[in-house]
Amino acid sequence: MPAEQEVLAFLQATADDQLAFARRLIATPSPTPPGDERAVARLVRERLAELGVRDITVLSAEPSRPNLMVRILGHGPGKTLILSGHLDTKPPGDLSRWRVYPYDAAVFGGVLHGLGSGDMKAALAAMVYAGAALARVGGWAGELSLVLTADEEGGSTLGSKWLAEQGHLEADAAIIGEPCGVTREWESIGVVSRGSALFDIEVTGTQMHSSVSDRFDPVNATVEMAWLIAKMHGELLDRLTYRPYRLGGTRPTVNIGVMVEGGVFYGVYPGKARFSSDIRLVPGMTEESITADLEGFLDRAMAENPRLEATLRMVGCSEATEIPSGHPAVTALQDASHRVLGNRVEPAVFPGATDALSFQGIAGIPTVAAFGPGLVPRAHAPNERLAMYGVNQAARIYALAALRYLASF
Repeated sequence: MPAEQEVLAFLQATADDQLAFARRLIATPSPTPPGDERAVARLVRERLAELGVRDITVLSAEPSRPNLMVRILGHGPGKTLILSGHLDTKPPGDLSRWRVYPYDAAVFGGVLHGLGSGDMKAALAAMVYAGAALARVGGWAGELSLVLTADEEGGSTLGSKWLAEQGHLEADAAIIGEPCGVTREWESIGVVSRGSALFDIEVTGTQMHSSVSDRFDPVNATVEMAWLIAKMHGELLDRLTYRPYRLGGTRPTVNIGVMVEGGVFYGVYPGKARFSSDIRLVPGMTEESITADLEGFLDRAMAENPRLEATLRMVGCSEATEIPSGHPAVTALQDASHRVLGNRVEPAVFPGATDALSFQGIAGIPTVAAFGPGLVPRAHAPNERLAMYGVNQAARIYALAALRYLASF
């Protein structure tokens, strides 16, 4: 297709610019918390304008948390495809564990280093240039939208979730550029975004002066909490109601005690303790089923241990989303990745939750949960990095997939 040749020529000619722009995005801090994407959003808007894309709307639930809605129109009516990524990152954490300062955006040995390189500022840069490439050529109809969101790392309350609830998300399909590799880059197309159940469990004991605890029989809330944490860690997965998902036999992932607190101070026997946990859900698991499973587990644990008094509080629950492996958006990505990478990438379950929970779960848009450069294990960790050529690979894949998806109708 002539349009494909023109798009690829533009993206090849601007490959160095794409990498340089990804480095500028990384060098512009946007961690959540505290949460402020204004500077990085400004960079994106300025670069889009320089590339001739000016139909940009800023939508914000709060002034410091902008979401960018970019429209690129084809020549005539057709379908709408969204390319989406988030503008924020996790905080860098302990700087002493970084070999390269997280905002230096250094490139050496063929590798791009920096906070958010894989999750997901390289993908943002790629989407910006893919959008600009389509804006420059004819031969396609419909609309390509870039939806670049705030607050994904904080739960999307001010980002995609807010956009979906306010009715701002409309399209025939969406592709989210989260890093899709676990053991190697471009490993699979994430057709499932696993859901997540977040919950707290509070354990009640006997608060009293600790100097006389040996003269009575008080309940140490922290000790009983530790017993329950160990029991849930070892046994909860086998007590959950689910069916392993057909792709890879994927099961839920149980993370007990991701946050823990208890007691008052020295001299006070602990009467309260609390721990927080999360479970990554596979399709078919619902808020009702996971709540029933947790309450049933606690009932059995308290029957086994009469000193345990525990109560459950569900903090939040999002059910998994799934796009069929044969959906045109998926096959367009397979065709595009085969041309760019030389191999056909197969569908799989993305291990985490993505903004697909908003795009598909709330707005009803069939959504590819994750297809972007980088490795999931390197995200949210010191020394985040990805292959420097991943930026240009992503730009070419996104542009070709968009052309093929929009031409398929």
